[in-house]
Amino acid sequence: MFKKSLVIISAAFASTVALSPAQAACNITIGSVMSLTGSLGALGQQIEKGAQLAVSDLNAAGGVNTCTVSLSLLDDQTSPSVGVDAAKKLVDVQHVPAIVGALSSGVSAAILTAVTTPGKAVLISPASTSPLFTKLAKDGKTDGYWFRTTPSDALQGVAIAKVALDSGLKKVAVLYLNNAYGQGLSSEFSNAFTKLGGTVTQNVVYNPSQPSYRSEVNSALSPTPDALFLIGYPGDGTTITREWISDGGPQHFLFPDGLESQAFVNDVGAQYMKNVHGTAAGSVKTPSFATFTEEYKTKFGQLPTQAYITNAYDGAVLVGLAMEYANSADGTAIRDSIRKVTDPKGEKIYAGAQELKKASILIKEKKPIQYIGASGPLQFDAYGDINAPMVVWSVDSSGKVQATDMVTVEQIAELRQKIH
Repeated sequence: MFKKSLVIISAAFASTVALSPAQAACNITIGSVMSLTGSLGALGQQIEKGAQLAVSDLNAAGGVNTCTVSLSLLDDQTSPSVGVDAAKKLVDVQHVPAIVGALSSGVSAAILTAVTTPGKAVLISPASTSPLFTKLAKDGKTDGYWFRTTPSDALQGVAIAKVALDSGLKKVAVLYLNNAYGQGLSSEFSNAFTKLGGTVTQNVVYNPSQPSYRSEVNSALSPTPDALFLIGYPGDGTTITREWISDGGPQHFLFPDGLESQAFVNDVGAQYMKNVHGTAAGSVKTPSFATFTEEYKTKFGQLPTQAYITNAYDGAVLVGLAMEYANSADGTAIRDSIRKVTDPKGEKIYAGAQELKKASILIKEKKPIQYIGASGPLQFDAYGDINAPMVVWSVDSSGKVQATDMVTVEQIAELRQKIH
């Protein structure tokens, strides 16, 4: 699996990027650990394309410090132990200074604590949303090597509580995956929902990869709620949702970012998904988003279909710009430079090869820059977190997953003030 992934990525770059003699003389490798198989595989196979596109743009812009950039992509199989092994291969054997990934919070937490922090390599996740990472950073356990280009579930929990109450759902049962992601989002939602006037009828944990979840579903069904908030990933999520429906559960669903997947909707059956309210990290419509969308369609033949593809693009671009700024491919130098290339006082730099070439020129001229991501502005706090809006999504009459609304940063901040 590892070798196959590397061959695919190398071929993609070879076919799209013409290298200058200077670029051909040296190479910098950015690592990436993502879920290409396992319960997040359907999402990961799309998200990794964002990182691919970023590396393609960095090379088209002249590389990083005139060196060619390569992406070494390994599959974590949505497993913490496999993810740690993959990260060790990247950091200890290939000596990459930074990893874009992982997707699952449980996988990212394992990599962060076991590999990247002790190995002084940056870990920048496009999709790991657990509040655990903020706590780890506050406790001094990340040494600043942790960043994420997506907001924490401390924000998503509030956003989906608002969506539920705005939709008239007063009583909600929560079924959550037994990992850092599920535990964190369940806690944040339950706290926000109850303090804003709702009732959590049950909070039921489940373990992944079981053939059936009838016991957990039956626990969540008593007493009968208005809706189910299912926190998990498409593989197990499909089984749970089908059993919920077959056992007579109300066909009103709240789904988080981990289930924003057309394949998940198709596997359950779109006819059962007429009353879905979901949330996911939102992409602010900036010139970067427009350029990214156009480039993505040109490279992959379709528009991006789900959340976190833009976030993966931004993660890889930030690593490249930070290396350019530091004139170094050292993990500590990258860590210390990421906030320098997102300086709100700097000249705005957008997505795409032309803009990244402009960034390189400005950096060489010692001028400040502010990279505005394809996912939106990226202002990292002391713990590697960002603020961002949350998209509200649903399933339309034709069975397609569609963004229908947005919960703004300001709305989330106002609600958090009420809660706390």
